[in-house]
Amino acid sequence: MPDEIDTLFAGVDEFYPGSKRKRRAVAIKEPVTRADTNWDVNPTKRTLPNGKDLELFAIGALARALGRPIITIRSWMKEGHFPPAPYRLPAKKDKHGKTHLGKRLYSRAMIEETINLFSKYGVLEATRIEWSTHRNLSLEITEAWNKIRATETQ
Repeated sequence: MPDEIDTLFAGVDEFYPGSKRKRRAVAIKEPVTRADTNWDVNPTKRTLPNGKDLELFAIGALARALGRPIITIRSWMKEGHFPPAPYRLPAKKDKHGKTHLGKRLYSRAMIEETINLFSKYGVLEATRIEWSTHRNLSLEITEAWNKIRATETQ
């Protein structure tokens, strides 16, 4: 048998308080995993000066692979926790003469190695990274990217 109070107030949450206007239905969000496995759907093919063709990805792909917003990756670079982008598109001038740097680009091997290092340190699924306790992560990413870049540019 339904409770009288429950039946009396059953439709209360359906309307805004003091109004005849109905509330919008709230969608229930699915639990989200941090890292995205589809980060590599839009590569840019570039030929390096040594003649090698290389698949390069924008900063958005790196951010999706790590499950972070792009602004977080940029701030990590600015704060020195993350190495700067090893490749960049050429700078462009806008109609006012201001120079804008080209897009940051990363190779597939660099992104995959970064994912592996984040997993190794257990921060791939973490909501927040305490960089003071993960100083070696920054160093390992920098070393790995330098090795990868050296092999790509040979």
